[in-house]
This record gives sequence, structure tokens and C-alpha cells, in this order.
Amino acid sequence: MKEATIWGIHGGKTGDADSLFLKKNCVAIGWAKIGDLSKIPPDRPSFKATVAKTFPDAKPGAIPTNAGQLFRFVHEMQVGDLVVYPSKQDRKIHIGRIEGGYGYNPSLEEGYPNIRPVKWLKALPRTHFTQGALYESGSAMSLFQVTTYADEFRAAVEGKLAPIPVTKDETVAIVAEEIEESTRDFI
Repeated sequence: MKEATIWGIHGGKTGDADSLFLKKNCVAIGWAKIGDLSKIPPDRPSFKATVAKTFPDAKPGAIPTNAGQLFRFVHEMQVGDLVVYPSKQDRKIHIGRIEGGYGYNPSLEEGYPNIRPVKWLKALPRTHFTQGALYESGSAMSLFQVTTYADEFRAAVEGKLAPIPVTKDETVAIVAEEIEESTRDFI
């Protein structure tokens, strides 16, 4: 059986979606001006065209990045996948399991109408994780796939201790480079 994909998500620049995520048991993304993402044909070029049309002043590089995040949230994220949410409010790393498909509900939280139900499994202090895992979960994107430190987050869900941090984590520079490269590749 294939291991569940691990997604990272952020609750807005100031953590304004924190209450929505944790009290309503979901994860959500914004881009409210676009409306219901399930109405967009299920292919990346259609998502790019919709983002470009909705945000005509967007920088050219932002269009494929934003469209890719929206596409992944609707079409690649699956029930059973894990999601990592580094909360700015309580400074913990929340880990949950995606419990349902994509939904559009602007009445739940106006700024975050695109949602997926989540069952929160763990809330751990940041000190539980290596610096590399924290860097990866702190990606600049709103929604991203966790790859390099995925096993560390899986171990946390299973109640196993995280790997013992080494004095000098040389993988941090490598992870930062890989994140930048994969973002460039994705664009």
C-alpha cells in the first residue's frame, strides 16, 4: 500500500485561518475571487487561465504557482493524506488526516471558501521537530507537498520520537535548495 502523501498548509500571512482550521476541523485556501474551484475544468492550463483572468495584475510567475496550488488542493490532495499545519497562534505543528473531498463554502469563512475536512491527530511543539522539518513546513507557498522530512512527520503521528537532531544539520541547506528547485520546476 502506498504511503499517504503529506501536504503542508499555512493559515494566511498572519495566521488568520487558525480558528477556522482548528475549530471547524478543516483546512482551507483563499483565492475567494475565483469562486468554486470545482467549476474549473480539471487540468492545469484551465486553472492557469482562470487565475490569469481573475487576477490580471498578477506577476507572470505567480500565475502558475497559484494555479498549481489550487489544482493540487482540488485534484491531487486525497482522502487519507496527511496535512501539516504550523500554527502561528499556538506555535505548534498540527498534523491531521484529510477526511473528505474538496468543498466550496464561502459562508464558513469569507476569505477561505475552498475547504477540505480534516481530523486533527496531533499538536506538537515545534521543538519536537528537527530544524530541517521546520524549514520544510515553513514553505513560502500556502499549499505544498512535504517530501524531504515526510518520515519525521509520519513518525510524529505514530507517536514515535522524532530523529535526534544532529549538532549541525547539513541537510537544511540541501532542503532549502530542493524546495527552491522544485518550486522553479513546478512553475
